[in-house]
Formats: sequence, structure tokens, C-alpha cells
Amino acid sequence: MSRHDIVIVGYDSDAEIAYVADNDRVEIQQVPFDALARARRSMTFPEPTRHTLFRIDWPEALPSIAVVAAEAFAQSAACMRAPAGSTIAGPVEHSGTHGIDAALALSSDVVLWHELPSDVLEVHLFSLGAFIEKAGTGGGLFRRLLACGCDEIARLTGDAATSDLARDAHRAAAAWTSVAQAAVHKGSTAATRLDHVIEAAAVLTDTESSLATSLDSAARSLRSAV
Repeated sequence: MSRHDIVIVGYDSDAEIAYVADNDRVEIQQVPFDALARARRSMTFPEPTRHTLFRIDWPEALPSIAVVAAEAFAQSAACMRAPAGSTIAGPVEHSGTHGIDAALALSSDVVLWHELPSDVLEVHLFSLGAFIEKAGTGGGLFRRLLACGCDEIARLTGDAATSDLARDAHRAAAAWTSVAQAAVHKGSTAATRLDHVIEAAAVLTDTESSLATSLDSAARSLRSAV
């Protein structure tokens, strides 16, 4: 899965084993070199991995958290409104919709799922729940990770706009989680679950728009304080 990152924390050259930390496992995993090599040249879902490797060079002194956070917030807001042509892994070709437009597209698309055969609908609902809550997102389609990070940045900087951003990020995470929970709720038919998904997804566009606005506000606030 080429959009999933792992951390290599060590290796044994003699045994040809890499020691890997992965968010889906509690313990450090032992991965044979040949298995790691196959994964790094994979051509499967959703895109080629391109042998991607990020080497971390730790600085002697940490940069200002306000400066770093401000840049990250501004970049995130911009990407929510219009996807960039590259990521930290290199250039990407965008297809379909992204960011706020994707939230709008999802809320419009799920209305049409009533036309799907029941078995296909079940797969769609299960996949929706899995991609939002699991699949490496940290819950709430990455919004919960963002919220927790903002909580910490607000604590360290005392910035009120970042505290507001954390609140909106938690709200966005809850909105996405509501969609996921509706999709996989036990004891309900697929049609009933879909009705609840449609209702929950209707707020996503406004929630995401508010989040982008808060990201910009926090970025400006942190920059002004430096």
C-alpha cells in the first residue's frame, strides 16, 4: 500500500532482517530484506512506491515550533482548496477531486449508492468505514491526528488561534467518524446505514471549509508572534 509509511528503527546485516515500527502492530516487526525490497518496488494499489525512502538527518537545534507550524498550517489549507502538484515523495498526477471539493463530491455521490446492488453496497459501506477510521489515518480521516497536534502546538505556543484550530479539527474528526460509524453500524440493513451515511456526510463540506479557514488563521497568528 504505497501511501502507507513505516519506520525502520534498525537492521541486522548478517541475518538480513530490518526492524520495523508500524502503526498497525504493537511490537517491532522483523522484516526480511527481500520482503522489504519487494514492497519498495511494488506496482500495486494505489500507485507505484518508487523505492521511496526518507532519510532523517536530525538537526543540532530544533527550529521554532511557531515557524514550522505556521508553514504547515498554511500549506495544508492551500492543499485543501487546490491540490499541489507534488508531495514529499515527489511529483504526483492528480485525478478526480481533492480536499474540500472531494468532501462535496462524497456527499453528493453517496446519495446515488441506493442504486447499487446490495452486495456491492455492502462493500462500499465497509470500505468507507475502513478508509476513514483505520487505513493508517489515525481516525477521523487524519483529522484526529491534526487535532492532537494542534492541541500540543497551542499548549507550547499559547496561541489562541491554534486552540481554535484544534477545536475545529476535533469537530472535523468527529464528523468523519460519524460517517464511518454510520457505514458499519451493526444491526442495521445496508439501506438504513446508507441513509445515515447520507445524513452524516451532508455536513462534511462546511466542516472542511471551516477547518481550512482555521488553518489559515492559525498560520497568520503564529507568524505574527514570531
